[in-house]
Amino acid sequence: MSDFNLDILPKIRAIDESLAKIRLKEVSLKRNGEADFTFICDKAQSDDACMKIEEIIREYMPESFPDCRANVIKIVADPELVKNEIYRYLIETYMSVAHSVTPDNIKVFLPENGKCEYVLEADDDVYEYVTKHSVLEKLSAHLYGEFCCLFSGKAVDTGKSQANEEILKVKLNSTEYETIKFRTLTVADPVKLWGEEIDGTAIYIADSSLASGICCFAGKVESISTRETKTGKEFYLVELNDTTGKIVGKIFMTNEKRKKIEKIQVGTQIICRGEIGLYNGMQSFKIIDVSFCVFPEDFKAEERESKSVPALYSLVFPERIEDMEQSFLFKAEKPVPECLMGRTFTVLDIETTGLSYINGDKITEIGAVRVVDGKIVDKFQTLINPQKKISEEITSLTGIDDEMVRDKPTIDKIIPDLFKYADGSIIVGHNLDFDYKFIKYFAKECGYIFKNDGIDTCSFARAVVPRLKNYKLNTVCEKFGIEFLHHRALSDAHATAKLFIELVGIKGELPDFM
Repeated sequence: MSDFNLDILPKIRAIDESLAKIRLKEVSLKRNGEADFTFICDKAQSDDACMKIEEIIREYMPESFPDCRANVIKIVADPELVKNEIYRYLIETYMSVAHSVTPDNIKVFLPENGKCEYVLEADDDVYEYVTKHSVLEKLSAHLYGEFCCLFSGKAVDTGKSQANEEILKVKLNSTEYETIKFRTLTVADPVKLWGEEIDGTAIYIADSSLASGICCFAGKVESISTRETKTGKEFYLVELNDTTGKIVGKIFMTNEKRKKIEKIQVGTQIICRGEIGLYNGMQSFKIIDVSFCVFPEDFKAEERESKSVPALYSLVFPERIEDMEQSFLFKAEKPVPECLMGRTFTVLDIETTGLSYINGDKITEIGAVRVVDGKIVDKFQTLINPQKKISEEITSLTGIDDEMVRDKPTIDKIIPDLFKYADGSIIVGHNLDFDYKFIKYFAKECGYIFKNDGIDTCSFARAVVPRLKNYKLNTVCEKFGIEFLHHRALSDAHATAKLFIELVGIKGELPDFM
């Protein structure tokens, strides 16, 4: 490997300046004479560049390996990706520190130029072990192999006053990243029922997914009921509605609360302060303080402002599609319907860990194609690390397993690129409501609001092609002779795009938007 890096990599980097940081990640040699070379680079590479890389590789490979293939993966250092990799490396490599390190102990700072810097906060024992065994030097070398960037790390003892100073020093020299702000409302005349006084400012319940730690929510009580824990401890469930959404809070009983809980009835207007977080993968709100209040009668929720469209793609770049099987609409005798001209459609499909984002399910793959003036022109595809285990049932359905997504970016890194890709277009999908709601939910957490009109090809097909046995994607596509690999996002999106064009060709007009 070292000889390869010394002899061949300089020649590869000389092909084009975009390959200046390319690095060999791994090589797979097979008995049938195939040799697969995987590279990482900070810029996406064309098929032509990969072919040139393969030509150079063949010059150095023995004759027993005539079939050499090069795959270049675009890797860009990102604070969250780097943090996750640091954490994974530490807990897998150094069992002695695994028990004391959490992601919250890791701070990553990416300056616009130069080295990526990270800080590991550690207690006395871990700090001593890390410094004694040169852990950070080994970690930085590992990160260099995973990302196209140099790394410099520091360990700070949380028991020493220099810790915050060190973190602040690094932070001042780093790029600041935009944080998501939640919306707030103000209630009138808060009167304490129990706990501490509350000043009357509450977060929109619709923005509860963006909040963590101690928060306030206000609204009208929709329901109240009692439950018991497995140990027999009594608690109440109180459902609040502030017109933007609903949230259920838990109230665990104390003598003080037990005497006053009956004053909270359905229809009562209250403001609650408590701790919001996750419990078994679901949102949990533990109510600590409660006050009566007067909710504003003329309250009208302000619309969340979306982040602007990113100027550039960051991780996922659209790739051109040379589709030789454009549908019959493009034959001379069947011109493109007027309703498709001058319009752009983004045909979208996702794969997930399950059916409910509310219950903690995540996206594992996004596939999309763009239809411009009635032609399929390009594609957008990426696997996504859901940061949770993928069940055997889902793997058997989609073919996506934990290993395939382990090194892939998380959804928050993909949303900006998808937002840019779909900007100004009409979203199309088969059973679109499912896919689009997932996308909107996670996009909202990142500060992006999808407002695109949508078209559901499932409903469209029911209107255009009646009396099919069912309207699943594979059934409807079979009707039109559209072949595809079902339950992979890009293949499903591509098939849906062809189906959409076929349906418009029959109908001669677009259906109503969702």
